[in-house]
Amino acid sequence: MTLDIIVPHYKEPWSRCQYLFDSIAMQRGVPHDQIGVILVNDGTDVVIEQEILARYPFRIDYIVKEHEGVSAARNAGLAHSKADYVMFCDADDGFLSNYGLYLVYSAMCEGFDFLVSSFCEETLTEKEKALVLIGHSQDLTFIHGKVYRRQWLLNNDLWFDKDLTIHEDGYFNMLVHIVCSHGGTNKEIKTPFYLWCWNGDSTVRKDRDDFVLRTYNDVIMARIRLCEELQKRGYEEELNVSVVTTVMNSYYDFQKTSYHLAKNQKYLKAAERAFKKFWTEFGKIFNNATNLQISEVAIKARETATKNGMLMEQQSLKDFLRHIEKDVK
Repeated sequence: MTLDIIVPHYKEPWSRCQYLFDSIAMQRGVPHDQIGVILVNDGTDVVIEQEILARYPFRIDYIVKEHEGVSAARNAGLAHSKADYVMFCDADDGFLSNYGLYLVYSAMCEGFDFLVSSFCEETLTEKEKALVLIGHSQDLTFIHGKVYRRQWLLNNDLWFDKDLTIHEDGYFNMLVHIVCSHGGTNKEIKTPFYLWCWNGDSTVRKDRDDFVLRTYNDVIMARIRLCEELQKRGYEEELNVSVVTTVMNSYYDFQKTSYHLAKNQKYLKAAERAFKKFWTEFGKIFNNATNLQISEVAIKARETATKNGMLMEQQSLKDFLRHIEKDVK
């Protein structure tokens, strides 16, 4: 039973990548000769020397390609792989313990098409600036802690959308999850094995709320691509749910006070333009949804938005949609 770990690499120095490779080498209870790493150089001039890679007790395939972004890099690694199973790791992350891959291999022996695991995130406390661990359970937003049967991905034409270089994880995992529900085998591992390492230079980690605001237009574009793909594959029920969820999440997110500060107007306008594109494509589906379907989604969306800083609705849903249709250019 073979496993390939696909790692896109772009500008990260070896000092930041070393933990991942060291943590793989330290895995216990697994056959290292059946583990491979596919390191994809995404058009960067920061080259990792072969002498360094040759020190490790597992196969490392080093692919160099033109710069197209993380999605295309992951696709290149997937196309290159011949393993039974694949997982995707960021170059500056690693495994939480020396028995992380033991958990993966145990699950592989039982068989699955899509495995979702809890994972841990390193972060700094706001006041003490001390490193602490945060747990994430069954989160499809990130690529962390997910494993896939390679041939099943290929059979179902499941690839990353190369035009998405931000929030691409959520698009891919949600699509995989939905396709798997129509004829695949899901498996869950509650014990985390993946560690999302702290990187103080990352714009995502410095201020995640600010990052989401600045890239909310990319969030909407990922939702557009997901809905288009669901429509193409004929998954009508999931398409309806995804459309209603996108509309309600966007409505409540746009009510956040921070989105309406003068300094954030350009990000708000970009997000509104992206949402107008979504609404133009899928608004009819939302308008055909029942009040019960909308209200069920709205309750969850409002709870999440409130936790994330939405203090009160600044406009009704009807006024929000009217604003999108008439005022957004």
